[in-house]
Amino acid sequence: MRLRGAWMCLAWLWVATALAADESAVDVWATLLRPQYFGERAIQTGKEVVELRVPLRAEDAGVVPVSINAKIPQTPERYIRTLWVFIDNNPRPLAGRFDLTPAMGQADLAMRLRINQFTDVRVVAETNDGQLHMDQGYTRASGGCSAPPPFLTLKEARERIGEMKFHSQAASDESDVALGQLLISHPNITGMQLDQRTRAYLPAEYVTKVALSFNGEHILSAETDISISEDPSFRFFFKPRDGGTLVADMTDSKGRQFSRSFKVAGNARAAAR
Repeated sequence: MRLRGAWMCLAWLWVATALAADESAVDVWATLLRPQYFGERAIQTGKEVVELRVPLRAEDAGVVPVSINAKIPQTPERYIRTLWVFIDNNPRPLAGRFDLTPAMGQADLAMRLRINQFTDVRVVAETNDGQLHMDQGYTRASGGCSAPPPFLTLKEARERIGEMKFHSQAASDESDVALGQLLISHPNITGMQLDQRTRAYLPAEYVTKVALSFNGEHILSAETDISISEDPSFRFFFKPRDGGTLVADMTDSKGRQFSRSFKVAGNARAAAR
């Protein structure tokens, strides 16, 4: 009888393990994300238009560097107008939607993401003629959305909300584009992090919108979510021409709005004001 009971327990354990494996094997992209965001539209897979670079193993799951490299220039005739960044197994998989313009010159982007568990990360690019192109990569990281920030660090981070820095440098080739980097001070609380003193979950507060313009011309805008790391950082290209003013506007989930202006020299060097 005892032997039979032991075998029954082992059998149930095997069933539970198999069910868990089946559940973890669900293709979130095919069953949920693709139908929700793109319906039946054709998506070409490959690196001909856009390439995603993500580390196979992340040193810090809360700050995973991700870069997107466009394989076509941004011209009025043909350009990438939208980029979606997905983290399949994150609680809220859409990390950000980025609307781009030919004024960038090149549609490359780089940012830092929170990764909550081993997952595929993917970018979907839509060109101005409506075609969709996708590239993806796999990364081993976990706990990025729930790791609690140190209390003192969080207190200081809240005091700096809305501060921004901008740097730029000329591209390494002879093109007329420059590489810009915008850094935004914001704790980007996910709503999944515990206050280490009270053991209660911290209410979510994070950057939801970013818009950039240069000399009054729109460059790009972003709609972002909790998967963007604390103190969001975005690298992008733009055309400095003879110099001018770059304006960055930011909105967060609490409705706070901030705007900062930065002088950019014609040689693409920038000085924060």
